Amino acid sequence: MLRVLRLLGVPVSDREDVAQNVFLRLFRGLDGFQKGRPFASWVYKVSANAALDWRGQSDQKRREEAPWDDAVEETAPASLSAADRLDLARRLEGALETLTERERAVFVLIEMEGLDRDEAARVLGITAITIRRHLGLAKDRLRQALQEKKIPAR
Repeated sequence: MLRVLRLLGVPVSDREDVAQNVFLRLFRGLDGFQKGRPFASWVYKVSANAALDWRGQSDQKRREEAPWDDAVEETAPASLSAADRLDLARRLEGALETLTERERAVFVLIEMEGLDRDEAARVLGITAITIRRHLGLAKDRLRQALQEKKIPAR
């Protein structure tokens, strides 16, 4: 859950508060949880909604942190120096800021968390066709933002 919150842009200083909100929502909603449904999907849905709520309520200036450091660490070529990895993480974070909240949520759930499109659609409460559209838009915007910043495509 903390990883999803991080990937959806909740800064480390607010992550514990948002996570606590997620646990409260889960606890309060236990009676409404439908047996036979995957519990993990429900946790993703509540986490994504809490992150989107936080982003919608937050009118403060975005903090100078790179929530993508771990993702870059996992996928960047080993030949990159630590400074280059940090620079790449910051550029990716900047590129992700070009996405709408929904595009970012779709991209994170599918590309970073490994959910399939149908599961991501259930988590976000939208159709699979809408998922496909948002994922395509997210990839196009990221590609464009990264090309403008001269980040080599992989």
